[in-house]
Amino acid sequence: QRRSTEIFSFDPGAMSLALQDGVLEHVQLERGNFRGQIAHTAAASTRVDWGSYTLSVLARGDLTKEMVTLGMAVAGRGDWRVHGQQIVRGDMVAFPEQGELMVALPPQAQWLTLQVPRSRLESAGLAMTPLLAASARRMRGDMDASLLQALGELAPVLAPHEAKAQFGATDVERAHDELLSVLLSELVRRGGKGDSGASLRPGERWRVIRRAEEYLESTGEASVRIDDLCVAACTSLSRLERAFREAFGVSPRRFLMLRRLAAVRGELLKGNSHSSVTDVATRWGFFHLGRFSQEYRLHYGERPSETSSARRG
Repeated sequence: QRRSTEIFSFDPGAMSLALQDGVLEHVQLERGNFRGQIAHTAAASTRVDWGSYTLSVLARGDLTKEMVTLGMAVAGRGDWRVHGQQIVRGDMVAFPEQGELMVALPPQAQWLTLQVPRSRLESAGLAMTPLLAASARRMRGDMDASLLQALGELAPVLAPHEAKAQFGATDVERAHDELLSVLLSELVRRGGKGDSGASLRPGERWRVIRRAEEYLESTGEASVRIDDLCVAACTSLSRLERAFREAFGVSPRRFLMLRRLAAVRGELLKGNSHSSVTDVATRWGFFHLGRFSQEYRLHYGERPSETSSARRG
């Protein structure tokens, strides 16, 4: 499911239906001509909303009963207020199932929310009960270059201004899984982990790596869910991160991306005349083709089209 709503004047009914099927109430907090965009995508077990508003707005109401909500303040001219607590650009907020949302958004706000079952978060070793003890848990952080890049790469599938692009259900599922991987890493980085992240015991690093590699070898899927990888490796995300960085020098998410990049190159080298570079890249979960091409060229020293042309020639 994928839909986009463009709002040319303040319309609380349209905004509520675009987000929570009429549950949320919206109030315009400042004078002016309001404009907004909201994009909604739904996968098998997750939902993502990504939007932007030109003027300050209050949003309040009850959240879904079935899922935890992870929100991020992507942009805004000024501070946000969540349940009366001041937050700033780059901060994340976690809301429990059936929690209440009360957020005052600043002018020029851009935001995203991911709704996900608690079980998927706990599969990554996150202790959700203490994390969600309050009605809204703030996790401070900033929009560093790697986070902005990750969100930019997913924007063609998830962001409002790209909503006319043609992507199928499989693409949406992969984009949701990648966004969850990004936000899980942010949770760990910002102190939401369920263990201390201390050095791995002797031999534990290689047990984690071997289990992870066995799982990756057993699945032929283009996209691997990071929470499934944690389950397969019998470890938490924080310890998986440590094991991969100690063994390979990169994070699990970076490793999985390089694995997908290698798969694209493998297909291009085979020279299948029925598949374009775009087809192959999208099939392996690269949605922002400009950034994919740049990453490919930096990694392999040639553009993907050159790899394909050389093989076919």
